[in-house]
Amino acid sequence: MAYEPIWDPEAAGPVEVGIDVIEIERIARALNRFGDRFLRRVYTEQERARYAGRVSELAARFAAKEATMKALGTGVRGIRWREIEVLSNRRGKPILVLHGGARERAESLGFRHMAVSLTHSRTQAIAVVVAFQEPSRRSSERC
Repeated sequence: MAYEPIWDPEAAGPVEVGIDVIEIERIARALNRFGDRFLRRVYTEQERARYAGRVSELAARFAAKEATMKALGTGVRGIRWREIEVLSNRRGKPILVLHGGARERAESLGFRHMAVSLTHSRTQAIAVVVAFQEPSRRSSERC
């Protein structure tokens, strides 16, 4: 079987990846300049409640939202920031929760699971998102 690139913008391979990096200072400047208006535009109510006072956590979630848009093949067009929610399970593992257009796009591409990993240094936050078409094997619902 020969390699064939996927040119169709409405199709995806069995695995898609998105990555993003952002300077934490960029989020700090947006918060200083726009305050609550910025938070309400980009972050869901739960994200604001959990991470509003932690700029590095907000930056990592911003990067995760952009990485998710890349994995979905849309960029920032057609998906709203708050349609991608980045929360943590009780052990602190980041979890993507998709709503509205982001969820519809993932379903139309056949994605059954999207994994996210976040990290940050003093100056930058990075997120990687991997989307899978095959259903993931669950060992249990212990999360």
